[in-house]
Amino acid sequence: MAIRVGERFGPYDLRALLGVGGMGEVYQAFDTVKGRMVALKLLRPELAADPSFQERFRRESRIAAQLHEPHVIPVHDFGEIDGVLYIDMRLVSGYNLKSVLAQQGPLHPLRAVAVITQIAAALDAAHAGGLTHRDVKPENVLLTPEDFAYLVDFGIARSGTDSGLTTAGSAIGSCAYMAPERFTDGAVGPPTDVYSLACLLYELLTGAPPFPASDVAVLMNAHLSSPPPRPSVARPGISRAFDDVVTWGMAKDPAQRCPTAGTLARAATAAATAISTTPSAPTVLNQSGSEKVSAPKRSTLPALLSVIGVGTLIAMAGIGAWLMLGRQTTASPPAAVQATVTRTATAIPTTAISSTIAARASLPGTDALGFLAYPGARCDPGQVPVTLGLTALSAVVICETPSGAFVYRGVRLSDNAGIELGGAVHVPGGGFDITNRTDGTRYQIRNTALIITGPDGSEHTESMEQYASTF
Repeated sequence: MAIRVGERFGPYDLRALLGVGGMGEVYQAFDTVKGRMVALKLLRPELAADPSFQERFRRESRIAAQLHEPHVIPVHDFGEIDGVLYIDMRLVSGYNLKSVLAQQGPLHPLRAVAVITQIAAALDAAHAGGLTHRDVKPENVLLTPEDFAYLVDFGIARSGTDSGLTTAGSAIGSCAYMAPERFTDGAVGPPTDVYSLACLLYELLTGAPPFPASDVAVLMNAHLSSPPPRPSVARPGISRAFDDVVTWGMAKDPAQRCPTAGTLARAATAAATAISTTPSAPTVLNQSGSEKVSAPKRSTLPALLSVIGVGTLIAMAGIGAWLMLGRQTTASPPAAVQATVTRTATAIPTTAISSTIAARASLPGTDALGFLAYPGARCDPGQVPVTLGLTALSAVVICETPSGAFVYRGVRLSDNAGIELGGAVHVPGGGFDITNRTDGTRYQIRNTALIITGPDGSEHTESMEQYASTF
């Protein structure tokens, strides 16, 4: 397509060229009918000549126009003028991630996770509406100066088997993030976008796509056959926890892949938190001696501000807490992020395990004693975490002592204040009940929620985002 700056396209005056890609050009344009400046994407004329593409373009653009997720750039209008398909979108001031990476290099892990979380929110909203993006890559993510991220180009991406893919100018750029099923006759759906999001996470952490190559055939073979690369190997200093997240998100089989974009983002958040938390203040006994309350740890906000910016912190605040591993999902995380451990009634020979510790519960961001990021939600040496739970507000652990007693430890995430109570009771069917003998407050841990009932009977419920138990 010839550059059309200064021309009129239907009701639009094309003022400036914003970008060029394999699918067409994006212009800053003035809508003379509505009297506003917009971003106008004009697709290559041959795409309008493809009836199947044009049908999907209109259907998916219509769905995208109905999305109200903040990280999806609003679509004002779409259609065809003079044989050219177009999309009229809100004009956003910012840069695409490809240019950000070229200028700044790899992102700080916290900043990378914040961007991934925002894009995941856009994808989850699209998937809920029946829309698959198909082309998640740095060029399709816009970042404002405040680090607010937008995902663009819904309804435009072509499938991996469409003619012209290998000759389009953006073939290499798109193939670098394509799931294996894009190169075969496999079904394309939300897991396809999750794979691409994991590729994007890898690049934000390392500064390079998962399989750098200058040949489409080489890229295809890598996505189909090569194991997912490890960020910690490509960039020293990156937590190994990210290796498991990328491996899960880039599983070759969609059924074994991380089930949703939001789940992947929360797993990445867990990996980032595990390496960015500072030790909390020592735990102290209260006056009654019946429980322990952890003093809040000093805020690290000033240091984070200097690293990732205010906009990123706002995005991180919207992350929630950690990984939601729904019990109904068919996909399973890799061993390092396994959500549940089955407790067996028979003794396990010591030769079959690498330690003498009994069966324990495990979640992302935990070790043999509990949560790495929350010292108040950890067991003492010699104890075993048999139940772990994480809500958007709290982290909790049930520790089994050598005598077989159960101890409850909980941490409030907002200020890291913690509580420890003995006498936890296992409930048939799953979960634990704990009563604070000092004031009568009751804590109920279930696989779906943490329920706290105050002395006056008032009830506070927190939905469980992560849960693992050996019971």
